[in-house]
Amino acid sequence: MSRVVILMYHIVDEPRSAREQRFCCLPRRFEAQMRFLRRSRITIMGLDEWIACRNGTTGPPERGVIVSFDDGFQDFYGNAFPVLQRYSIPAVLFVVSDLVGKSNEWMHRRGFPRREMLSWPQLRELKDGGITIGCHTRTHPRLPEIADEPSRLADEIGGARHVLQDALGTEVDYFAYPYGLFDDRVRSVVSEAGFKAACSVRAGFNQPDSDILSLRRLDVFGNDALWQFRQKIKFGRNAASRLFPLRYYGRRAATRFWRDG
Repeated sequence: MSRVVILMYHIVDEPRSAREQRFCCLPRRFEAQMRFLRRSRITIMGLDEWIACRNGTTGPPERGVIVSFDDGFQDFYGNAFPVLQRYSIPAVLFVVSDLVGKSNEWMHRRGFPRREMLSWPQLRELKDGGITIGCHTRTHPRLPEIADEPSRLADEIGGARHVLQDALGTEVDYFAYPYGLFDDRVRSVVSEAGFKAACSVRAGFNQPDSDILSLRRLDVFGNDALWQFRQKIKFGRNAASRLFPLRYYGRRAATRFWRDG
C-alpha cells in the first residue's frame, strides 16, 4: 500500500531560548536527516508530484517523503536551502504573507525570541530555485477563533493567497493551517479559495484516499536524534522510543499467531 509522510519543520538554527528549542532543528542535524533521506530507498517527492500521483497522472510510490516548512523564517535561506540544493530535495515553504520582511510577531507576543522572516527578494530566489511556496495565512491567527467573522476569515486565507501570487508571479496552490487548527467552516473557506491541498499537524501516513484538505504531517522536533527521525518516518508517529519497534512487531507476531493458529 502506498503511504507518504510529510515532514514539518519550522526553524533550522540554534535555539535562542529553552521555549523555542522544540521548534529549532540544529543545522547539523538537518543535514544528517536530509543525507539519510537521499541515501535511503524512500521516494523523496514534492507536493506537486504527490498530487499528480493521487490524480492518476503517475504511479504512487510505495514509501514517500515530502519535506515542508512552516512560517518562512529567515534561517531557511541560509541554513536549510543550501542543504536541500546539495541533496536535490524538493520542499514546500508555507509563508505568512503579511509578515514577509518583518518578524515573528505572533510568537514574540507569547514570549518567544524575535526572529526575522524571509524577504520578498529571498522568496523569489527560493521560488526560482525550485522551492514551492505555500500559504500560511496573512497573520498566523487561530482560524477557528475567527470563523464567526466570514470576511476576516476569507481575507486571512484567500487574501493571503492573492498577496503571495501577486508578489511572486506564480500560482500558490497549497495551504497549511496555523497551529494545525481548523474546523468545517475553515476547511470550506480553504476549498473556496482554490487551494489544491492543505496540511494539518495531525500525525500519520497519507494515502491515496486521504482527505486532500487535511493532510497529515510529522513534527520534526529540535532534539530528535537520527534514530528518532528514522523511526518517525517508518511508523508515521511523532513519538519515538527504543522499545516501540519491539512492542509493534511483537503485537503483529501475536496477531498472526492467533489468526493462523
